[in-house]
Amino acid sequence: MNDTYADGKDIIRITGVKLTTLQTRRRTGAVSSHMILELSTDAGIVGLGEISDVDCYRMYMPDPEAVRVGIEKVALGQNAFEIAALHERLLAYMPSYFRYANTYPPFTPASQIAAGVEMAFYDIIGKAFGTPVYNLLGGKQRDDFEITYPVFQAKKESDTERYLGYMDELVAEGVTRFRYYVGVDFEQDEKFLIAFRDRFGDAVQLKALDFQGHHHWKETLRIYDRFKQYGFELLESPCWAEDYEGMAELRKRVEVDISEHISSLAQAMRMIRAGAVDVFNITIQSGGMYQAKKLFDLAEAAGLKCLISTTQELSIGTAANAHLGAVVPQLHYAGDPVGPLLYVEDVVTETLKYEGTRLIIPTAPGLGFTLDQDKLEALKAPLVEWDRPAHGANYVSQ
Repeated sequence: MNDTYADGKDIIRITGVKLTTLQTRRRTGAVSSHMILELSTDAGIVGLGEISDVDCYRMYMPDPEAVRVGIEKVALGQNAFEIAALHERLLAYMPSYFRYANTYPPFTPASQIAAGVEMAFYDIIGKAFGTPVYNLLGGKQRDDFEITYPVFQAKKESDTERYLGYMDELVAEGVTRFRYYVGVDFEQDEKFLIAFRDRFGDAVQLKALDFQGHHHWKETLRIYDRFKQYGFELLESPCWAEDYEGMAELRKRVEVDISEHISSLAQAMRMIRAGAVDVFNITIQSGGMYQAKKLFDLAEAAGLKCLISTTQELSIGTAANAHLGAVVPQLHYAGDPVGPLLYVEDVVTETLKYEGTRLIIPTAPGLGFTLDQDKLEALKAPLVEWDRPAHGANYVSQ
């Protein structure tokens, strides 16, 4: 083609791959692991990506050196402008992600690696053109969108007051919408919900109860009937991961919408055919912005609602979710990407901005952020430390 880009070149080639592992603390004291990707180019532009919050893989955590070598295989020497070709190469190396995966959580190491690499490619393109990534996806339809803060299961008596304490801080900052994970101990869950409503009344919204795909639909129905007095809009991941028939039965019996995470086209089609859901819960972690946008299109064709999901990324990864959220036609419920509010540490010079319950779409070129090398160096750490506090339902949380 004859067109040239901002630096006068027809293409920008990837010349180097740097991958840094790190750990960041949450407000709760739990610690999450991430990998930060830097792709250098022959144009002098460095693209940033993030493989986010990978603690759910403790028993089979990715080997960072193997990941780095794999990224070199699909990225080195390639033209950063060719996003579709990038995904074909990624699918050749990792054929299960996006097309066929059927998982909870709604991502795999493969799909998160794909998302991280794609972020860096888009970041390069945006910086080359001097434009935000949302302009590469179709142009933004909104300047911000509503968000929801996650509260993990109360596993013991002391958790309730501790959780309400940091929720007090968030409410003072203008965050007044939460979603609550249930299912480790339903008795403790109910004690928390009672205390939550006693503390905040109707001034604070409870968007969803998240069952994480761990329960039979009949048990979820029993808990729904017991907990519906506490007021919420959605049941999230309410049934065993592949029981779409059971989810459809549950959907007939409840008065709120059913929301489920979508990890692939195949999974989405099964849910549509079964009449299992009202809301597609979509994240860039299913394989990147390019792939996730297809799920929004599929939901629109099927007449379903959508929201932006997350695995709780730092500012780089949250920005990718934000750019996707800027361009899709409709967001029917508040989204979940609140990593920059949830973590007390980050790796960029200025973190992504929120105003109360609204995430502000970044407008600087690319994803919109500059890496702070001093912060990155200070947070460097191995991916796995078994005895550290963690946020997952099946880990010891302190």
